[in-house]
Amino acid sequence: MVLVMSCEEQEISSYPERQLVRPADTHYSRGMHRGALLIALVVAVSCKKAVPAGDLPPAQDWQSAKPGGPGTTPPPANPHTGHAGTPGDNPHATMPAQTPPRTPEKLADGRLVLGPFSLAAPADWTIKPTTSSMRAAQFELPAKPGAEAELVVTYFGEHGAGSVDDNVNRWLGQFQQPDGKKSRDVANIENTQFAGQDATFVSVSGRYNTQGMPGGSGPVDKQDQALLAAIVASPSGPYYFKLVGARATVDASAAAFRAMLGSLKLR
Repeated sequence: MVLVMSCEEQEISSYPERQLVRPADTHYSRGMHRGALLIALVVAVSCKKAVPAGDLPPAQDWQSAKPGGPGTTPPPANPHTGHAGTPGDNPHATMPAQTPPRTPEKLADGRLVLGPFSLAAPADWTIKPTTSSMRAAQFELPAKPGAEAELVVTYFGEHGAGSVDDNVNRWLGQFQQPDGKKSRDVANIENTQFAGQDATFVSVSGRYNTQGMPGGSGPVDKQDQALLAAIVASPSGPYYFKLVGARATVDASAAAFRAMLGSLKLR
């Protein structure tokens, strides 16, 4: 005969043995006594391991659990990852989108539209169509053959393309001085305003050496070049004006470039 006891019954059987069976002197009764104790011990062990099903939490497979679900911890965000499509996220590391050729809109008074601004461009500067999403405008300056210069205006969105110093240092790093000095040491850097907006104006000359940028021209390595540049803040984000080319042409166009920046107006 097999004795099957519930856990409640096992708890009762754990009392002193006199409560479970009567002591007996016969060989048969002693055998029955030892058998009952053995069965009680087995049931006790199994009951201590068993937990009522109603007390168990729902089973979960950690490998198949969905991210963000109850009891899971989301992975830490990568601080170096930007929001997709945000123009301020290092635009120099991103290929600009190709666009159909376009030129700035011309208003009835002849001024050109440049985002939130309008401006008056020099009459003898040629407007060139742009095909990059990062280029707001491009102009070719009048020059002798071999002494070309151009102005490129770029816009990278509300947050711009890094700090003002980052861009100034990058521009100056493209110029080498014949005496080995740092271009920052010989450049003219001016904090000013155009259209009531904070601006930084930069000028330097020397050997122009650049590897080019996505959507721009290829590598350049030319002696006797010059740079006139400005970073102009706006309600929509900064605009970057970079005029570079043969020093003679840039120097001859310096006043016209400054007048162009001075003509900026918020629309």
